[in-house]
Amino acid sequence: MILLHGWPQTAYMWRHQIEYLKKSFTVYAPDNRGFGLTEKPKIRITRDLLARDVVAFMDALGLQKAHLAGHDWGGMIAFKLAIDFPSRCESLALIDTSTTVWPRWAGHAYWAKQSDLPLQFFEQCGEEFIRWCLHGERAVFSGVDSPFPRQPLPADYAWCDEEALQHFMSAISQPGTGYASVDYYRSGLPFHRIQKNNDDVFEFEYIGEQGAIDIWKHEQGFWAHPDAQQDMCFAPEDWHKQFSGPSLFLFTPLLVPQAFDNNSYRKDFVLGNNLWERAFTGALPDLKYSGIASGHFLPEEKPSSVNTALFEFFT
Repeated sequence: MILLHGWPQTAYMWRHQIEYLKKSFTVYAPDNRGFGLTEKPKIRITRDLLARDVVAFMDALGLQKAHLAGHDWGGMIAFKLAIDFPSRCESLALIDTSTTVWPRWAGHAYWAKQSDLPLQFFEQCGEEFIRWCLHGERAVFSGVDSPFPRQPLPADYAWCDEEALQHFMSAISQPGTGYASVDYYRSGLPFHRIQKNNDDVFEFEYIGEQGAIDIWKHEQGFWAHPDAQQDMCFAPEDWHKQFSGPSLFLFTPLLVPQAFDNNSYRKDFVLGNNLWERAFTGALPDLKYSGIASGHFLPEEKPSSVNTALFEFFT
């Protein structure tokens, strides 16, 4: 089993799952390129490159096939590997992530297309960002261009104890990790408008980095730009690909709010109500899914729920 972490974290985020799952599986949790203990060359980072990193990792270990689980960016990497190298993926578990369509509200991916300002943000405010993002502390982000509100997102941040906080602050401060934090979104998410032609077939129009910057810097604000109200595809080359093996999607109210009532998952909820959701159901024909009332970092906030879900799915 291979567990792939999300941003802005490292493989340390899987500590609860490793302890639980190692009783039944051989568990590997590598750091993704640019984070943790990896080398951090300042090259263009794409989803294809990140997926091939995992394939190379498997080759080095002599693993022909493995169960894959990924959270956030780790889920996007795991999905890319599964659809491009299906013979290497036994089964696929995705946790609060995306496949080919970007969530409309997530403006930081547009902000990251700028040349220098995002890098300056992580150079000056990397540790403050971790305190805001993972520890629930109000931020100032003074003197930098920031896409993040000063108030933290609603969540239970008790999971992030002092050991975890120090680990993730140290990790984000490593030379090259700020660059990776930006380029995952700059190069890894080439945004395309999604349109249907007269034959009811989807077509894609690349907006370029400048197009994304124009959306972010709209004179009346990001949300006022018409394109901010439209779905954007970051992987048109993968639009019609499928992974036919067993797959699981665990999500929170952050990404699928309509699946919850009063912070409880609706058992009658059916995934596939919009284009973002259909990017899952269309690509994963053997898909099981469930919601967990949690903040985004649910492997740490709700470890027992995630442990049980992964164990039951993979066995």
